[in-house]
Amino acid sequence: MHNKMVVIRLIQQDLKHSQLTEQLRRMGWDDGGLYTLDLMTLVAELLEVPPTQMDQFAKIYGQYLDKVTVYPVTHLGEELLPVAEACYLRLLGGKDD
Repeated sequence: MHNKMVVIRLIQQDLKHSQLTEQLRRMGWDDGGLYTLDLMTLVAELLEVPPTQMDQFAKIYGQYLDKVTVYPVTHLGEELLPVAEACYLRLLGGKDD
């Protein structure tokens, strides 16, 4: 079984990384995906997402990665913790464990 806080913190770090790479892209430094961490795959493994549900999982996860640009970039990404928690709950289908 997975550890809820570990998964949430991984999501939070991926959100922060997405924020930073998007800011670099907006400044003209597009990495072409070279610096992608692919933490989504690790989160999916920890949540034991079956292959048949990966498309829906990736769609939800990607929506959260895309919307973090509206949050301020901070040193620790503390404002992203509630976003990561919401993402986690949505990935579980609204259930909390």
